[in-house]
Amino acid sequence: MEREYERLPYEPLTQDVLGVPVRKAVIPVVAGRNIAVLVEAAVRNTILQLRGVDTYQEFVERHRKAMEQG
Repeated sequence: MEREYERLPYEPLTQDVLGVPVRKAVIPVVAGRNIAVLVEAAVRNTILQLRGVDTYQEFVERHRKAMEQG
């Protein structure tokens, strides 16, 4: 990639297109990865964020509980 990026950005990424901010998802792809599944996951995450679901916080909480359990 041409620059560094966060794997789990807390704030949604945007890019200005003709002066209008447009949501943006950066999907790192390497050989052998299923691009359709990666794009589907990114779209689902964006839809949940637009509905007000904080996917980042839920992921962190689930990860913390899993680490506590062993």
